[in-house]
Amino acid sequence: MEQVMERSVEQGAEAPVLGLPANYYRSPEVFRRARERIFLKSWLFACHASRLPEPGSYFAFSILDQDLFVIRGRDGGLRCFFNVCRHRGHALVEGVGRSRVLVCPYHAWTYDLEGRLRGAPGTRGLANFDAAGICLTEVKLEVFCGFVFVNLDPEARPMGEVFPGVEAAVRALCPDIDDRAFAEEHEAEEACNWLVAVENYNECYHCKVVHKTFASGVIDPQSYNISGFGETQCLHHAAKAQSGAGAWYDTSGSDYGSFFLWPGFSLQIYPSGLVNTYHWQPLAPEATRVFRGWYSRDGTIDDDLRKVIDLDRDTTFAEDLTLVKSVQRGLGSLGYRPGPLVINPREGIDSEHSIAKLHDWLREAVDV
Repeated sequence: MEQVMERSVEQGAEAPVLGLPANYYRSPEVFRRARERIFLKSWLFACHASRLPEPGSYFAFSILDQDLFVIRGRDGGLRCFFNVCRHRGHALVEGVGRSRVLVCPYHAWTYDLEGRLRGAPGTRGLANFDAAGICLTEVKLEVFCGFVFVNLDPEARPMGEVFPGVEAAVRALCPDIDDRAFAEEHEAEEACNWLVAVENYNECYHCKVVHKTFASGVIDPQSYNISGFGETQCLHHAAKAQSGAGAWYDTSGSDYGSFFLWPGFSLQIYPSGLVNTYHWQPLAPEATRVFRGWYSRDGTIDDDLRKVIDLDRDTTFAEDLTLVKSVQRGLGSLGYRPGPLVINPREGIDSEHSIAKLHDWLREAVDV
């Protein structure tokens, strides 16, 4: 694999900090390594706990080519299982719903809400059939500020060890975050590599040029900054609230903060405690699905929240879809060469030091 020079974001570095060669965004081999070494070993967002309100509530989703579902058990606990029957592999559930038991639609093998096999037609009296020893394959699960995360690595460290201090920082900015419930989500396919999408989110160098409504309606761009959160693989976005005449809504009460958790989730807290999320699902080397979620204190959408959701979808969200598509196409150009990133030691809105961090995190995983 083509290598790039070692980088430093320290002021006075002798060489410029260069971007990544195009193969990091286009190569099937790099994508395969990212799948195995990053996404199958990281804490990834599934859904908000409020979408699973009572025993039997389930939510089905996918991580790359792995199908899973989260379900609330009769004991009130949340569990995640691979969405595959232990008999011959058929999916057990689809979408969002509720069921007293889990019945495979292929041969009617039946599991309880804790994943234990409770019945299989035609097996009564079979000497070599031990139903008690058959359970759905469980996946590690944690709830982070009301958001459900899963990790396909059985040896994964707890989120509190992977992202130390982040939960406390989220709660400091939004003390009543546990009162939030799922309100709405929209999604789109992005014609780009997942890292192109993640990079685009984690710099605001382009905000004053492209996202003018966001820069005038939500944040004070002059105060915007993105910094690493301690030694974790987390990027912290922070800004003062936009209080001018162009503000989308009443932004008083708190400032803007966003916490990007590598490799593909961001929890945003807009001024006044308006909670929203992004998460990205890689589909192929040059295809990604992005999800945009919104949350309110009771799961309803009032006029102000409706206005913000619609403005965001029609401006920032739509603008980013156009940007990342063009970048991905440009990475396939014979004329593309990695250029220098804009690294300002004072950081701020016009610095791309956050991109250098993302590149380092990627290369730590895929270059070995």
